[in-house]
Parts: sequence; structure tokens; C-alpha cells
Amino acid sequence: MSFVAAMAVRELRASWRRLLFFFLCIALGVGAIVTLRSVIQSVRQVFTGEARALLGADLLVSSTRAIEGPVSKQIDDRLRAAGADVTRIAETATMARAASRADGPARMVEIKAVGPGFPYYGTLELEGGTRYTHALVAGGGALVRPEVLAQLGIAVGDALTLGGKDFVVRGVIASEPGRRLGAFSLGPRVIVDIDDLEKTSLLVFGSRVTYQRLVKVPDARLERLLATLQEDLKNTFVRVRSYQTTEGDLGENFTRAENYLSLVGLIVVILGGVGVASVTRVFVQQKIRSIAILKCLGATGRQVLAIYMAQVLALGVLGSVAGVLIASGVMAWIPSFLGPALTAGMTVDYRLTASAVTQGAATGLLVSMLFALVPLLDVRQVKPSQLLRDEELRVPRDRARVLAMGAVGAALVAVTMWQAGSARIGGIVALGFAALSVVLYFAGRGLIAAVRPLASSSWFPLRHAALQLTR
Repeated sequence: MSFVAAMAVRELRASWRRLLFFFLCIALGVGAIVTLRSVIQSVRQVFTGEARALLGADLLVSSTRAIEGPVSKQIDDRLRAAGADVTRIAETATMARAASRADGPARMVEIKAVGPGFPYYGTLELEGGTRYTHALVAGGGALVRPEVLAQLGIAVGDALTLGGKDFVVRGVIASEPGRRLGAFSLGPRVIVDIDDLEKTSLLVFGSRVTYQRLVKVPDARLERLLATLQEDLKNTFVRVRSYQTTEGDLGENFTRAENYLSLVGLIVVILGGVGVASVTRVFVQQKIRSIAILKCLGATGRQVLAIYMAQVLALGVLGSVAGVLIASGVMAWIPSFLGPALTAGMTVDYRLTASAVTQGAATGLLVSMLFALVPLLDVRQVKPSQLLRDEELRVPRDRARVLAMGAVGAALVAVTMWQAGSARIGGIVALGFAALSVVLYFAGRGLIAAVRPLASSSWFPLRHAALQLTR
């Protein structure tokens, strides 16, 4: 082993320029996996920890129809018995225009009508440091997103018309609790009082409105209240969910996104692996005389193979470390570029996570070893006589080579399933890789067949270019 280690170090020192591409392929792939997983895990930690703020309550009762009659009474009785605090909300979309200009431009906005007590969790932040109170929207007031002011050409203190009623703009929304990440939006937000919304023409029959009740209830009573309401309302148009449901949904969505993006990183690593295989094959061809000398001096085929496998292992480790360092640099840059957009204003501590580093480094090391293994088996076919004669290296399909190719294929499928977080999805992706490989193989054979007639060209450069490509 000391001989193998010493020779591996000497070969690395002598051939590092040739192996630089090998190193970069692994570093970039590992960096992609570690960065993508770390970003998703950092954001997920914040969002799942702030599930109450995202929902704005402990419990949400919602319906696309007005909640009234016996259903409303049943809900009120259950909430009253649980000692819960309740506030009503209604959401709809409509056109808004400046009240001072009847012929002015109209723009689509999303109205959120709120009652006293909103929000129970989270903070409705306004520009200029103004503190939100319900009095800002009560009595015909409105809070709007900056886009509304720009699109309608109005300012704070001016009025806008919604559903035939004028509302005075009393503040500008900076961030809003309860607005979920990635939610579809028909327009910028406008917040008004729910009693004022009922005085407009927007809640008539046929209007598309979502009615909600935000509920604040002690944790000890939450699960029982949720189960009771779900049982009471299972055959109605009313739906009930808690912040815990939101937390679970967010966790599942982030896990799915993490696994999907990790497959993107895996593709980068596998493309790097193709480069690793090419570099290794060329490297072995260039080292035929050195291998022949080692065998003349008594080195066995296994020792020579171990020397170059040790090189691959060292380059895989160094490439993985470099990939983690690249990911660390990218993570330090992300907050200034993508932070607010990704987290809807929430503070996220972007950092490398242990699981992301472990998966990225392990994947990089595995891919480098797997893609280099089959080309390195060629060193077994180098004969001592090739030191004296310029013989072509013939690589037969022996049992060891076939077994190695099968093991490499199975290991790559396993790595794909690991990164996908699902045997089924990983298998589908692996089959996609296999199908693409077959297509590219036959495309390459077709290209060679297409240029083969050029080998008989009378023009010397073209003739030899075609011959070289065919070889």
C-alpha cells in the first residue's frame, strides 16, 4: 500500500494539468447539489416554523359560498364552546380606478376584507413604519400595494373606487401575513374593512368570493376542535384546516422541490462523470508506457489499477471539497440577490446544511469512482512488451469488465433513486438516462457512417479528418 500511495502522489504531481478537467467536473456538480439542497432546506425551516404566520391563525374555516344559516350557527357554537377568538375575512377580485377620474384607467386588484383582530399571527407591515390597526381600514379606509398607486396614478390620501364605493387610501402595504408563497394572484392587494365591503356591489349573487373565518384557539383544544368541525362539516361546502396542516403541506412541497432540484444537480454531476470517463480513458492511453515500465519492474496489474484508483479517489475527494467551497460562496451571495423574493419578506439564515453537504460530497465521490472504474480496467491489458513496441491497446469484453459495467449501472440507478427520494421516480429518471444514451450512441454511429465516404476524398485534409473521426 505504501508503494501504491507513493506512486499515486507522484502521478498526481506529474499529471495534474491533464486531470484538472476531471477535478472541475466533480466540483461543479457537487456545488450544484449542495447549493440547491441547502437553499431549499434553509427556506423550508423558516416556512414550516412560521406556519401560524403564513395562515394568520390557528384554524381557518373557508368556503366559496357565504357561511350562513344553520351551518354558520353550528360553527359559531363549536367555536364559542372552545373559547376561541374569531374574525371574518372575505377575498375577491375586481376592477379599481381612481375616484377623481371617472374615465381614468381601471386595473384588476385582489381585495381582502378583514375584521377586527386581524391578523392573529404575523405582522401586517406598512411603508413608512406606520403601525397597522383596524382603524386604518374602518370607515371607508383602504391599504394598498405600491403597484396600485403606480397603476392608478394616485397617492396616499386619495380615493379609489371599488364596486361602486369610494375608499380612501390610508397606507401602503409592505408585507402581509397569510399570503402563501407562490400563490396565484390576479392583481395587487387592497385591504379594506369587511363591513365596508358588504356595502359595495361585490357580494351579490354570482360573485366569486372566498369567505373565511380566522380562529385563534389554545393549543390544548386545537386538535379536538379541528376534528369536531371536520366531522360536522364533511358533507357541506365549508372546509377547515389548521396551521399544522399548512406546515405539513409546506414540508411536503419543499421536500418534493428539494428532490427535484437535486436531480438537476445530479444531471450536472453525471455530465461531469461523462467528462471524467473521457479524461480517464485518454489518461490511460497516455500512460501506456509508464504502466508498461511498472509491470517490467514487477508491479502487478492489481497494484497498477490500485495506483490509478487512488488517484481517482483523491481527485474525487478534492473535487467534492471544492464543490462544497463553491456552494458556500454561492450561499453567502444568495441573500443579497434572491432572499426577499424567495421568502416573501421572512428572514432566512442561508447556510450549508449537514445533510446537503453529505449527499453532495457522497454523490460526487461515487460518480467519480463509478465513471472512472471501467476506463481504468484497461490498465490490466497493458503488456510489458508495449514498452518496446508501439502496439494498439486491445480491450476485450472479459467477465470482469462486463461485471464492472453492470455494477456501475446499478450503482448509478441507486444514486438516482437516492437523490430523487423515490424508487419509482429515480427509476424513471434512470430509464430516461438509458434511453438518451441509446439515442446518442446510434446518433454517433450514424454520424460516423455519414462521414465515412469522405475518407476517399482527394483533398488531403478532409480525407484524414474523416479517417481520424472514424477511429
